Amino acid sequence: MRRNYSPLLVSCLLLVHAACSSSGNGGSTGGAGGAKTGGAGGHATGGAGAAGQGGGGAGGVGGAAGQTGGVDAGSSDGPVDAAGGGGGGGSDAAADGGIVLNTEQLRGQYLVKNVLGCAGCHTPSLPTGGQDTSKLLSGNDCFKDPATGACLASANLTNDETGLKNLTDQQIKDAFTKGIDPEKGDGGATQYLFAQMPYYQFSNLTDPDAQAIVSYLRTIPGISHEPAANVGAFANQPTSAQWAFVTLAQLPTATAADAGTGNVENGKYLAALMCSTCHTVNTGATSPLQWDAAKAYQGGKEASTKITVAANGGAGGGAGGAGGAGGAGGAGGTITITKTIQSSNLTPDVTTGLGSWTVAQIVAAIKTGKDDMGRMLCSPMRTYPTLADQDATDIATYLKGIPPVANAITMTCQ
Repeated sequence: MRRNYSPLLVSCLLLVHAACSSSGNGGSTGGAGGAKTGGAGGHATGGAGAAGQGGGGAGGVGGAAGQTGGVDAGSSDGPVDAAGGGGGGGSDAAADGGIVLNTEQLRGQYLVKNVLGCAGCHTPSLPTGGQDTSKLLSGNDCFKDPATGACLASANLTNDETGLKNLTDQQIKDAFTKGIDPEKGDGGATQYLFAQMPYYQFSNLTDPDAQAIVSYLRTIPGISHEPAANVGAFANQPTSAQWAFVTLAQLPTATAADAGTGNVENGKYLAALMCSTCHTVNTGATSPLQWDAAKAYQGGKEASTKITVAANGGAGGGAGGAGGAGGAGGAGGTITITKTIQSSNLTPDVTTGLGSWTVAQIVAAIKTGKDDMGRMLCSPMRTYPTLADQDATDIATYLKGIPPVANAITMTCQ
């Protein structure tokens, strides 16, 4: 029987310098994150889903459309994407089956549970919302494109024959770092995963970290679940990679003088795996897509989000404002609209970037979703509450140390 290894939907830090009136992580429960040019959005209050051309965003419950259609994660819950660079950050000494983990497996557990957030896409949803944690990491049958009804399934990552048990370590690592499907197509042809699986970010995982992830997944108790076949536009997998890789060496180097108490090398590693897709525009709109490394972390990539605004000067109901379609009128004279926004400039430019932010304020944005004024950031910014404090500090000191570039962001959620 065929296993499906298609998506691990993208999410990343999307610092938006404006507070929203939406709930949760700065976004409504209908939050969205499809990037128009095949980039990535993030999570709002917990859902995952949205696909642009060759690259996905991630939205809240309800999903969002990208350039060529979105994928709705329904009630899937939890963060998705990033990789850690050191420390525990909330890892447990035992795996979910009660097995005592060794040092390598603990590292993999930290990456999977507290940083990568794999459960957000690889755990089935409950009819009432949220995740069915009794079937942790056993795959989700349908991330639905709300426009066409096409379904994209996620892989079973448990140690079962319908999951990863019969795959080699190298096959698993090639899937999440190179996008190579372990299954072969007709005639034994190589197939690639859809770019909702962010292999183009995970390609920068170190070999020890990639192996640690595999070692931890091997400890997950097997659950028999053959994910459903992909449907519609997702029925035929790509025969080549939809994204080209950008290496760490191509990304900005931080100056030692601005390093402070953080480890800028670890910060660069983490930023590449957590922030690069959302905060770097692409070189073009055709496949294979690729970040424009010369504009790394300068922001400006577009994504859709849903925000709650006052309707008709405070009267309930009404049509959506500029930039989005109106929703039903809500209590307190508000409506929910869909709006296109740009990701923030993460370089330390004083006027348009993070130059006036302290390291502590950037850490707060990463871990709690609050800006330098203590306001909640807008979706699709997601939080990493269990990221190790030192890892968050390393990212902040790296971003404070890269060359400042002026790039005013005009499309905000205000």
